[in-house]
Amino acid sequence: MSLTSALIVGAIVSPAVGAGLIGLFDRRQWGDAPRLPWFVATLCLVGTAVFSMVLAVLLILDGPAVYRFGGSIGPGVVFRADTLSVTVGVLDILLTLGILAYTYSRGPHKNTFYIAYLLFTTAVFGVVLSGDLIAIFVFLVLLVAVTAQLIAFSEKDGTAAAARNYAVTASAGAVVYLGGVLLALWLSGTSDTEQLGSALPDLGYSEPAVVGSFVVMTIGLALLVALFPLHGWLVETHAKSLDPVSALISGVLPAAATYALLRVLFDVYTTEFLQANPMITTGIIYGAVGSLIVGNVLAYGQRDIKGMLAYSTISQFGLVVAGLMVATETAVFGSIIQLFGHGIVKGALCLVAGIIAIRFDARTIDEFAGVAHRAPVVAASFVGLVVALIGLPPTVGFVGKWYIAIAAMEQGLWIVALFVVVSTMLTLGYVVPFVDRLYFAPFEGTDHGSETVTVAMVVVVALAVVLSLAIGLGSVFLESALREAIEQLIAAE
Repeated sequence: MSLTSALIVGAIVSPAVGAGLIGLFDRRQWGDAPRLPWFVATLCLVGTAVFSMVLAVLLILDGPAVYRFGGSIGPGVVFRADTLSVTVGVLDILLTLGILAYTYSRGPHKNTFYIAYLLFTTAVFGVVLSGDLIAIFVFLVLLVAVTAQLIAFSEKDGTAAAARNYAVTASAGAVVYLGGVLLALWLSGTSDTEQLGSALPDLGYSEPAVVGSFVVMTIGLALLVALFPLHGWLVETHAKSLDPVSALISGVLPAAATYALLRVLFDVYTTEFLQANPMITTGIIYGAVGSLIVGNVLAYGQRDIKGMLAYSTISQFGLVVAGLMVATETAVFGSIIQLFGHGIVKGALCLVAGIIAIRFDARTIDEFAGVAHRAPVVAASFVGLVVALIGLPPTVGFVGKWYIAIAAMEQGLWIVALFVVVSTMLTLGYVVPFVDRLYFAPFEGTDHGSETVTVAMVVVVALAVVLSLAIGLGSVFLESALREAIEQLIAAE
């Protein structure tokens, strides 16, 4: 096994090993060290971060890597890594480590929580690094199962029903995706993304069965991405989940499904399929633009911060998918930047909402009144994050939208470019009232004191603000690092 292959396996397995270690013990056996499971989880995620960083360097120097596991007797599993996949993996590990820092003091301090948390990371890395459509399905099922467990840790009324509804809905999406995969497998004899991509041109991109396999896979993944009108589960789980779990659901969960869609679209079916089936391309673009607009419009009616963030997530992933369907190097880079930035910004906003709720019992726009006068750093972090969410320069949100809009205009897709601008204005409209209440209304609520919030919690959200600015300002360097991977992705045949 080469060093690159070992790093690929290590990034996936390290969190699973941590989950296994924690599972060997129960709370009584941790004795006087109830935080020890947290340290085990942190150590394993740091290990995954190290694997990811070293892997990124090797991929930049040596190019993409493939690792095939098994296959001598039964079916094998293929893992593929390039700078694009590792970039998404780094996003995941940054978010999970930041959220874990938040949970140190607030919990939940249960072994089962940390087990599910670590397996969540394993599942995401499995989706990101898999080079086989069936393997992606297996990791998606794991992701759905552990996410349902994480949702259930909340003690709000109706949480058990929300977790159950999510598990059923998301599992249905995964099964629909599998139906498309099995159809493609029946047509070509393989579920390996590279081999399948080579076989489809001979079958014919306009062949009804080929088109059907793509459509079925896309519908299944669209449900997991939470595109309108398949978005209901995201709103419900946001409302019921603990704030750190909401950060995962908003920042990482749809991103994993979106990445799977990206690989299906470009590695397997390629841009030639889109050119051969313009009605499908147009339909998905209009559907993504619809999600972009509907999510923003519904966010307007939300008085609760988590409701607003949930609908905003639906809108943001509509934008990402629209960029992917423009299918040029510029547009795909814009979508990747938007995906990366959204994960950081929205995950941090969920944590900010949690901090404000812990100290001030504030969840609604009215309850946000005057909070900035009591917690200036937290309020400033909120403002910095919503500036990135709106997409104002020089933040990461602006860069992603800019690339997508420019690419859309170059391709004559004016509807995409137009609604990128419209969505920016709509986002401005529903976040400004929260900022206005934070700074320009008298404080009349409850303040439990600054000691209820740890320094680590505030540092995490402040770092997210810095990171959103740094990625925006350094997007040229990131584009250079990803250029080769994106060129190969778009040119795949």
